[in-house]
Amino acid sequence: MFSYIDLANGGLARLQPYQAGKPIEEVQRELGLKSVIKLASNENPYGTSPKAVQAAAAAISSASFYPDSNGYYFKQALKKKYGYDPACITLGDGSNELINLIYQSFVNDKVNVVLPELSFIVYPMEATVANAEIRTVPLKNFFVDTKALLSQIDENTRMVVLANPSNPAGTAIGIQELHDFVRQVPERTLVVIDEAYNEYQTAEYEDTAKWIAECPNLMVCRTFSKAYGLAGLRIGYMVSNEEIASIVNRLRAPFNVNSAALAAAVAALDDEEFLKTVVEGNNTERERYAAFCKEVGLKMVPSSANFVLIDFKCDAFPIYDYLLHKGIIVRPVKGYGLDTMLRISIGTKEQNDALFACLREYLDAKA
Repeated sequence: MFSYIDLANGGLARLQPYQAGKPIEEVQRELGLKSVIKLASNENPYGTSPKAVQAAAAAISSASFYPDSNGYYFKQALKKKYGYDPACITLGDGSNELINLIYQSFVNDKVNVVLPELSFIVYPMEATVANAEIRTVPLKNFFVDTKALLSQIDENTRMVVLANPSNPAGTAIGIQELHDFVRQVPERTLVVIDEAYNEYQTAEYEDTAKWIAECPNLMVCRTFSKAYGLAGLRIGYMVSNEEIASIVNRLRAPFNVNSAALAAAVAALDDEEFLKTVVEGNNTERERYAAFCKEVGLKMVPSSANFVLIDFKCDAFPIYDYLLHKGIIVRPVKGYGLDTMLRISIGTKEQNDALFACLREYLDAKA
């Protein structure tokens, strides 16, 4: 029998469809639960800025018109806040689409891509579609090893891609180490830094996009899906040198970001008080996770994001299943080879209290 997979481009036949976490409604229906806490997708448990909600609602009144393809007001807001040249900004419906566009623009079957181990699944997936060679560099205690990344770069390395903080580990590279790394990458090799979780970092931070002036091969991707609470509207942006932005924009769909998302993002950038509340709440609760894990004898990977990676030192799937039947959705990471670990998004105090209680209950029963 004829198989249409034989018609698929590049390495697409070697991939499996992305398995997203189950929505709350589906879990409630399947398990007969009245309420569910979702701690699986690194979403913002504090919701969305009221100013952003109001701006998005107002934009819906003009939904019969196409959105502004160039995102003029959004780019002006970024220029006002960070000083970026609008010509150096590329719009994306989240940073995921931007990663996709970057790969389509620059990666092919004659080059290699260097990635840290445990990279976000999209990075190797896009390289596989392009039939590019993938060079994976082991982590050091779950931290990205920048020296090892540099050692894998050769004349055929088109791109180095890393997330900072990383996903699913949650660790972050120190700002000086990251800067030194970017400066040492040859100009012919592109450096893509995915900063989806950047706002949650507590360590000293510099605006990495400002390095583009001295490192023109650098591309920085950001999203409004996490700390800004706009995951459902899908908006992100990339900062690069103007030539790279021009190249990537040739592939970008003309109306890839909708009007409500653009309006909400402009308002969200202006609502610094909401962002401060989100980050402070997350980081306070992140410390509680560390304290809880220490108390019950679990190992938590040091996190600089809005999630934690916890090692249960046994097959973690029964724990995931137990929590699921208690109405708490977390994320197994068996696909990364981390059979004994779960990635858990940091919720509100009340949500985290419920999770801690269920884990104590499970661990006590197994003791």
